[in-house]
Amino acid sequence: MKHTSLFLLLTVALVSCKSDRVNDQDEPLTEVADNEPINDLPDVSNDSFGAITDDESQASEDNGAKPPRPTAPDDYPIEEIEEEVSEEDMTFTDRTLEIPVKQESEATNNYDFHAYEQYNTFLRKYVSSQGNVNYASIKANKSELDAIVKEFNAQYPESSWSKNEVLAFWINTYNLFTIKLIVDNYPTSSITKIASKPWDIKCVNLKGHTYSLDQVENSIIRKQFNEPRIHFALNCASESCPILMNSAYKASLLNSQLTRQTKLFLADGSKNSFDKKEITISPIFDWYKVDFTKNGTVIDFINKYRDPDIKSNVKISYGEYSWKLNK
Repeated sequence: MKHTSLFLLLTVALVSCKSDRVNDQDEPLTEVADNEPINDLPDVSNDSFGAITDDESQASEDNGAKPPRPTAPDDYPIEEIEEEVSEEDMTFTDRTLEIPVKQESEATNNYDFHAYEQYNTFLRKYVSSQGNVNYASIKANKSELDAIVKEFNAQYPESSWSKNEVLAFWINTYNLFTIKLIVDNYPTSSITKIASKPWDIKCVNLKGHTYSLDQVENSIIRKQFNEPRIHFALNCASESCPILMNSAYKASLLNSQLTRQTKLFLADGSKNSFDKKEITISPIFDWYKVDFTKNGTVIDFINKYRDPDIKSNVKISYGEYSWKLNK
């Protein structure tokens, strides 16, 4: 009887072992090599990615897929940050629990980058109506500047943007990153003390695209827009520059803002003087003469934004340019 029971136990064990082997063969396990690509992710190469706001994740929610990186020689991708996985995330005990859906706030839903609300508040706080910038206070509260720079870092002109939105963006970008360049090197008495060619420093980072201030002004703004008034909107952080407007440029106000800045600059006696027989004007009109003479002479341009008109045969000379900091 004992031998019969032992025989039956051995038979059951052998059948169970064989059954396990069959199941293993039905669902084989496949190891993925370290460098082997994963081909079951969705194709996102042609997706259009919107701007990332402060409240959104850097990665897409679709399997963590990232937007395509720029490929032009001057484009530099931003380093991707790999999230740490905690031990709690790797457990399976709570898989049956309902995952709460994150509700977007009303502020996020109504977010409009082109309103430049944060940047506008910053300019009102640290720039006077005369265009003087309180760089010392900005440096003491640098987190405010960093937050705005981060907001711009996540932006780059898209095909859906209007012409005015694109131009306003580039003007605001130039002025913001000029402030950042000064603050990063403050205290300094002049932007020219930072480097021999401060405008060639690659300090502008926009969604993976890296530029110098010179490239923003000359390779982008002047190249793409036939608009000489931009020379009175871009601020080079110096006394003889057109004053920095203490509010952001916006698409809906851009034309009137550019006209206002041009008229203010021409009316500034420290930068231009007008006599009946001779005028002394800013070197800006000489440096960028090609921009001011596309539809006439420099005098024609000045007469468009200033009263009374200057005679065409007036003698023109150019004043000195102060690179002292505009503080």
